[in-house]
Amino acid sequence: MTLFVKNINQRETLGEKLRALRKHKNFSLREISEITKIQKKILEALETGRFDLLPEPLYTKNYLKKYTTFLGGDEKYFLTLFEEECRSCDLIKPHRLPIKRTGTWALFSIHRFGKLIFGGIIFLGLLIYLGWQINSLLTPPKIEIFYPPDNISVSNAIITVSGQSKKEAEIFINGVKILPNSQDQFNTTTTLERGLNIITIEAKTRHSKTATVYQRVVLNQETNLSTPMP
Repeated sequence: MTLFVKNINQRETLGEKLRALRKHKNFSLREISEITKIQKKILEALETGRFDLLPEPLYTKNYLKKYTTFLGGDEKYFLTLFEEECRSCDLIKPHRLPIKRTGTWALFSIHRFGKLIFGGIIFLGLLIYLGWQINSLLTPPKIEIFYPPDNISVSNAIITVSGQSKKEAEIFINGVKILPNSQDQFNTTTTLERGLNIITIEAKTRHSKTATVYQRVVLNQETNLSTPMP
């Protein structure tokens, strides 16, 4: 029996060897892709030496192993040849670089960022509302005086003091507590002394500071003196 030894060209590349083996088995790339479920573009990249079009080396090795096994080739030989060509190929360097860590901001999708902004607005609105409520509780109630006007001059020693304040406010006139009516209005009388009188009207709620209004009233009364007989 005569043996024929085929001279193998040592310069033959991985891709050329794969293509020769495939053609020897009489398969097309499309047929192998359908059978092995390896994308045709990956098979083409392997056979043409376009390592820049291949995925990460780990995945490429699995494809190459599956491809050579299907063609009946030596897996270890083809994997070794692939690694040798990878080391000498500048195009594969980007695949060997460490995987970049995803930045913190890249983890936030637009949806999550929108939810964060919306939650911040709700929280800010709640703080503003609570601040307004606290300020409303602590603010002294407003006092509106109906009568008497400030700096009035009267001749009657008894004067009516009337006005209105905030609901649930306690009213004090010259230190005496006055009960307002259902419309939050107060009405009472006080006695004046001859000359300048200062009427003090105070109002406060349970938690607020005291609001104070001063009304100045002058009492002018002439004294009738009897003339003695000579």
